[in-house]
Amino acid sequence: MSYFFDEEYISSEIRRRGAKKVLLQFPEGLRYFSTEVVERLRERLPDVEFIISGEPSWGACDLAEDEAQLLKVDLLVHFGHSPYTWYYPKFPTLFVRAESKLELSGETLDKLAHSLEGKERVGLTSTIQHWRLVNKVREFLSSRGFQVVVGKPSSPFMGEGQVLGCDYRAAQVEVEVHVNISGGLFHALGLGLATGKPVIKLDPYTSSVEDITGEIYRVLKVRYSKLMRALDAETWVIIQGLKVGQNRPLMVKALESRLKSMGKRIFVVTSKVLNVDSLRNLDRSYVDAFVVTSCPRIPTDDLYSYEKPVLTPGEAKMIITNKLEPYIFPW
Repeated sequence: MSYFFDEEYISSEIRRRGAKKVLLQFPEGLRYFSTEVVERLRERLPDVEFIISGEPSWGACDLAEDEAQLLKVDLLVHFGHSPYTWYYPKFPTLFVRAESKLELSGETLDKLAHSLEGKERVGLTSTIQHWRLVNKVREFLSSRGFQVVVGKPSSPFMGEGQVLGCDYRAAQVEVEVHVNISGGLFHALGLGLATGKPVIKLDPYTSSVEDITGEIYRVLKVRYSKLMRALDAETWVIIQGLKVGQNRPLMVKALESRLKSMGKRIFVVTSKVLNVDSLRNLDRSYVDAFVVTSCPRIPTDDLYSYEKPVLTPGEAKMIITNKLEPYIFPW
């Protein structure tokens, strides 16, 4: 397996806690390895019952606590994330990082240095899967004369330079460009929206180095078009998430109060899973705009092409304060 699932640590924790029935929760990209993980754990703990959650999981904000209670397990093991910044589990939960074993070749690092020519101060961030590569990249770039800045995360559970799709505190540093170690566009794109700076994506899966700044600006233009359309919105729907780490009642109340004070008509709708179909089922001709408080990536990634403006909390704040600059993402 190309990830380190740390079965020894999991086994020792199960023994220490005296758990006899354990639910394993994997994010979509790691569930492929779930049966192999169970086989290895069974070899160590033949008397323990292991169940794999087949439900989607999009982060540490999306813990299978309800499922764990329904199944009456003793422990939930959540793979692929560190504890969430804004939610502490109410159910006994063990977090396993599942760090990638991939390495970066000298050729890939040379490509990275070449892409940064003309820059001096470079911000360095990573997802949790590739966090152990941060020091290697920092040392390499420093040896090439770059001033590398690795910021502090918002939570003590996160590593230095670690970012989430909705938390880029570790990137709030004074630099000219950011380097993000991750696969795909998800985290790197969010990094650009959150900082407003150029972003180079260093992908350990493909050994590629890609400047995604153009894509960030393209998405930013789309977001501003949504904002401009929502400026005149009179009727708003506020989506309140019901997943354990996405339920933000105080944020909902604050947005509702501020929008009402502006003379807007407000409806609050709860949702565990939000997509185009579920949004269309509650849409009416008099509804002008939506704001999603559960996950700020839903408007930017899943509902970006919806017929009416679907905004993040940060974008709604820009409208409430009547300040369109700077762009606020995610909150």
